[in-house]
Amino acid sequence: MTVVFFPRSPRHQWNVVRALKEHARTAINADDETIITVSERGDSGRGGARTIVLIMHPRRPAEAVSIDKPLEQITQTDLADALAPFAAPTGLPEPPSKRNDHRVAADRR
Repeated sequence: MTVVFFPRSPRHQWNVVRALKEHARTAINADDETIITVSERGDSGRGGARTIVLIMHPRRPAEAVSIDKPLEQITQTDLADALAPFAAPTGLPEPPSKRNDHRVAADRR
């Protein structure tokens, strides 16, 4: 796993970035080859800050998510909601629907 940081000032809170990156990895079920960066753009003092999460998968185009909050205000729920469309399947089989069960039973007759 490669760690990439984009500091915005000497006062930057690395622990916040590190925690957000770990939550992002969990939210999208990232493998070891996936690189995730978290950075803040804009001025949080003026209320215009936003957080950018960049997801770089090997052999696929990079994907970016913008959350209209400063780093320090993002919750795990905010991050999970923003990254939901990018979540990799967990490999667990989908439960069969009742309609499919009836078709299988009918095909066996």
